[in-house]
Amino acid sequence: MRGRRITRAGAERGGALIIVLLVVLVLTIIGIGVAYFTQLEDQSSGNIRLAKTAFYAGESGLRTGEAALTQANATGTAGSDLLRTAGTTIALPGGGAAGIPLVVDSVGYDQVLIRAAQGTRDVSTFTLYIRNNVEDPGNISAPPLDTDRILNLISVGQVWASDGAGARTVPPRLLATKILEEQIRLGRPGESVAPQEGVNESGTNTGQIGSGNP
Repeated sequence: MRGRRITRAGAERGGALIIVLLVVLVLTIIGIGVAYFTQLEDQSSGNIRLAKTAFYAGESGLRTGEAALTQANATGTAGSDLLRTAGTTIALPGGGAAGIPLVVDSVGYDQVLIRAAQGTRDVSTFTLYIRNNVEDPGNISAPPLDTDRILNLISVGQVWASDGAGARTVPPRLLATKILEEQIRLGRPGESVAPQEGVNESGTNTGQIGSGNP
C-alpha cells in the first residue's frame, strides 16, 4: 500500500510538472508573438514616418521650383532655354522624357538640404528636374522646344541616415525617396492661372504667374 501511495504521489507531481511546463511554453510563445508584432508595428510606424518626411521634402522642392521658374520667366528666360541646360538626366517613373536638372540663373537644385525639425535626426534633401509636357509639339526637336509655355516640374525628395550631428552618414545611406511631379504654366503679364488642383486647363495643381515677355 505504501509503495502504491508513493507511486501515485510521484505520478501526480510529474503530471503537475508537465502542466506547469506546458503553461510556461504557452506563455513564452505568447510573449515572443507580442514582441514580434510590436517590432513589426514599430518598423511600420518608422517606414510611414520616413515616407512622410520624403513626401514633405518633395513638396518643399516643388514650392522652391515654382519660385525658381517664376523668377526665370520674370527675367525673360524661356522654357526652351531651361530644357537645353546641360547635366545628368534622370529616368522618371511612368516613362516619358527624362528629367533635366533645373538650373535658373546659374543656380542648380541638386540635393538641397532641408533643415530637420527640432527633435528629429533625419536628413532630408530635394533635387529638382524639369521636362517638356508630352502634349507639346516641340518635343520632336532635339533638344525639345517649349512652344506652349508649359513645363513639368519634378521634385525628388529623399531621406538619409543621420550621423547624429545633422549630416548624412559616410558613406550616405538612403532611407526613403518620394518623386512628385506637377505642370507649371509660365504665365504672361496679367494672365490669371487657377492655383487649385483640377481647375486650370493644364490639369495641374499649381499655376505660376510670371512677368516676362509674352
